Amino acid sequence: MAGRAASARASRKRAYHHGNLREALIEESVELIREEGVRALTLREIGRRLHVSRTAPYRHFIDKAALLSAISKAGFTKFAEVLEQARNSAGPDFANRLDAMARAYVRFAAENPGSFEVMFGAGSEPQYLDETASVEAKRAFEVLHSEIRQGQDTGMVGPGDSLAYARLVWAMVHGLATLRMFDDTAFTDFCSRALRRGLSPAL
Repeated sequence: MAGRAASARASRKRAYHHGNLREALIEESVELIREEGVRALTLREIGRRLHVSRTAPYRHFIDKAALLSAISKAGFTKFAEVLEQARNSAGPDFANRLDAMARAYVRFAAENPGSFEVMFGAGSEPQYLDETASVEAKRAFEVLHSEIRQGQDTGMVGPGDSLAYARLVWAMVHGLATLRMFDDTAFTDFCSRALRRGLSPAL
């Protein structure tokens, strides 16, 4: 495990020598946050870990807040892609698509704890968003919201406020992720089925 971590760091060092220091700073920051939390993050510490000068990180990020915004944006960009891929690969059935997105959401939190901590902080609202990061956060939510609207169009979801329905689904799945229920896919599926029953027009 230690060998893989060292190898990953070495690869990042090679990459930023070719002009990718910004990406290396983000990646190393995510790793530090995974290990020690957001409070441990400083530009000076990230520079030290990457063996660059004290001033080098400041050429890309004016301060810690700017770095956190970049981490949040990168996280939400990847998150939206993961949700879209899960939805699109599940076929046309609404139930399968919603279940697939729920599993993808929980899995993303498990596999990207550093990014997830920056993206959501201690709550459910997106954190550290500048204008461009906010666009990516809204895009991730819109993957779910658009699926709810499509469910209403096909009669799988009852009439009503699609935004409220989407927020309901988001809140419950986010709860599973933040409660660290990563190893129980069956429970995630159970919760998704319960949600679908609640969304059904039959009720």
